[in-house]
Amino acid sequence: MKRLIAASVAAFALMGTAGAASAQDATGAALVDYIFGQLESEFGISAASRATGRLAEGGSTTGTFNVASGANYIVIGACDEGCSDLDLVVRDSSGNEVGSDYEPDDAPMVVIPAGQGGRYTFEVQMATCSSNCHFGVRSYNAGN
Repeated sequence: MKRLIAASVAAFALMGTAGAASAQDATGAALVDYIFGQLESEFGISAASRATGRLAEGGSTTGTFNVASGANYIVIGACDEGCSDLDLVVRDSSGNEVGSDYEPDDAPMVVIPAGQGGRYTFEVQMATCSSNCHFGVRSYNAGN
């Protein structure tokens, strides 16, 4: 399922910069929302948590979200047309890294396997951006 979602996120990101920008004039934060909206519509899922912001190249920020005990989660990032590389790290409540995505792309994804619930932290890093780029990070409960 991770590969299917990853492929879909990448396709929606590409579609967003080409199709959505001309058809709906989606740029910046609107493009990020469009990408997630298409993903959620395609898979019939809803975000368990959402975070948005802007970062310059080399910048990073953190946020937190809750994970239910015994459920798998997928944490996905997306960024606007000025961004070409967004990275993501997820840590558990003890600060231990549970996953990261440093691939040179603009749709990072981390799978959190079912386990102990609690408060998790994500760190999003704007690796490559032409100016102050919009980004979004959403978590999805993928069940057991």
